[in-house]
Amino acid sequence: MCGIAGVYWRRPRTSGSPNVASRMADALYHRGPDSAGTYEAPFAEIGFRRLAIIDLSTGDQPLSNEDGSVQCFLNGEIYNYKDLRERLRKLGHTFWTTSDTEVLPHLYEEYGTDMFSMLNGMFAVCIVDRRRQQIILARDQIGVKQMYYAASNDCVVFASEVKGILASGFVTPDVDRSAVMSYLALFYVPEPRTLLHGILKIPPGSFLRLAPGVIPEPVNYYQPPAPITPDDRDPEQAIAETRNLLEDAVRLQLQADVPIGISLSGGVDSSALAYFASLTSSSPPTAFTIDWPGTFEGEVAGARDLCRHLGLPHRILRPKLSDLIEELPLLAWMCDEPIADPAMYSQFVIARAAREHVKVLLTGAGGDELFGGYSSYGLSTRRRWYVRIPRPIRHAMRPLAQLGGLSRDEIEALDLYSHSRLAWHTRAMTSIDSPTRSLLANHLGASADAFVNFRHWFSEYRELDATRQQMLVDLKTYLPDQVLPMVDRATMAASIEARVPLLDVRLVNHVFSLSTRTKLGHPTVPKRLLKLAIESGVPADTLTRRKVGLPSPMATLVQNEWNRALPAALLRRSSFVRTLLPTGWLKGLLATREIALSNSRVLYSLLILELWHRLFVVERSVGPPAVRIEELLDIPAQRSRTLSAAF
Repeated sequence: MCGIAGVYWRRPRTSGSPNVASRMADALYHRGPDSAGTYEAPFAEIGFRRLAIIDLSTGDQPLSNEDGSVQCFLNGEIYNYKDLRERLRKLGHTFWTTSDTEVLPHLYEEYGTDMFSMLNGMFAVCIVDRRRQQIILARDQIGVKQMYYAASNDCVVFASEVKGILASGFVTPDVDRSAVMSYLALFYVPEPRTLLHGILKIPPGSFLRLAPGVIPEPVNYYQPPAPITPDDRDPEQAIAETRNLLEDAVRLQLQADVPIGISLSGGVDSSALAYFASLTSSSPPTAFTIDWPGTFEGEVAGARDLCRHLGLPHRILRPKLSDLIEELPLLAWMCDEPIADPAMYSQFVIARAAREHVKVLLTGAGGDELFGGYSSYGLSTRRRWYVRIPRPIRHAMRPLAQLGGLSRDEIEALDLYSHSRLAWHTRAMTSIDSPTRSLLANHLGASADAFVNFRHWFSEYRELDATRQQMLVDLKTYLPDQVLPMVDRATMAASIEARVPLLDVRLVNHVFSLSTRTKLGHPTVPKRLLKLAIESGVPADTLTRRKVGLPSPMATLVQNEWNRALPAALLRRSSFVRTLLPTGWLKGLLATREIALSNSRVLYSLLILELWHRLFVVERSVGPPAVRIEELLDIPAQRSRTLSAAF
């Protein structure tokens, strides 16, 4: 895992921009503290930071083909590199290292951009083709790694994180107000946009060609299987194939010349990784579990029991809530685009503690999207009883339905479901109801459609059954736009490589070729196929424990600070959030402790937005913040003492 940053010159470079790529790469030091690399050509300047994982002695980048006409930088890992290297050797190619990166320039020389479909890995790739005076930037099939870019008449700048682009000095950090509504509704800005004008993301499974006379437009090279008539195969065969692919994915992702650990929550996804790692690793990896005050005890106990059962070393981390207060500016800096995922800080705490023992962490990201873990996938079951009620009676029963736990938005979504599943899905993916979205949109003015990507992919997969449709939409939106960047930012901030075996492209292709009945059974059981694939090797409690997710202290933060730090941060006259959003609405979120707690995710996203704006837009600082939150937000000294004492 590394950091790439560079400039493609569309016109002769200006004399006032020396060492720009090195400056950009320095902003990504945390992604690769082990070594630096550069490459210059008349049309390009590229900087690189390396986190050495495979081939520690000769794997520094860039790496090239035999005559140096193709140079390559890789952020991530190519897991099938040994098979590819042998294939290329048979074609006459020569290799000088044992690095996975070195297969890439040779593959490009042999196959051009068709090479990306041959890769099994997590990757953001920068290929420099000196003969054609072009650069190819590519992102892996599922979007585990990210690549950002910004184009002007003079150049295209690109980097593994937004802060790398800002370090170029060629892009002014200016908030795109039309994207604010998307951030508030989803806690991220859907690709290809970010919250800053002109900075875009290359979509998953796509590459970007930077060449003379070529408009930089992403080209897609991969889509997950979405057969209208999926494979309703024999259950035992499906279980065996899933188990074999899982075991091989973990085996491949245990390849490293450094120690590897597991981020273990006690849930099914990370437990599956721990089980297969115990089967395939000659040296049992250490598991790391976080235990915040108030964490569901069953999760921690379950992780402990699993490690005892599998014979894995286990470390339980018990951070203090006061650390979160001190590190809120650091958390906002990590968020980068920004992304307001409450799990980010917990993931960072795990990675930072693990860094003392390992350099790579396996994580369970992707399991919900592949195996049907989210509660929103249960819509079909809830709708079956609801639509049996005659429509007039349904309307009369709405107050009772609301008492039964359904919100007004959910009831309306159920009514619309026969025409479109989109309403239900959007309701499940946002913490802001439709009246509030209307209020905010009217206040913000012209806003992009927050759910535009949902609409696109729901239309693309309209012929599929409800559950497969929702799972594929999440695979194309929520997973690469929020979950995977969160994991990347949090672990890389601690200089740790995170790997995601559940998103091995072979496993993704297999699972999405199967029918919903094969995956989830009838009636549906969340993650049924995954549970059956591991049931012989894990304690029974692992398969029946309720889903919790990675623990987060953010609700406790909001509960404790609803009348202290949060008003100071969000309601002071100089607050960016206050100048942007209706003051009455902001005050309403903080009216009482109970109201604040019920809106904890929204308040957290606003706090991150405020801190992020101060760091990246006002201060224009791309390095880790060196100031306290009180100084950053100009909180008076009396409130500062109260804030520090709160935890």
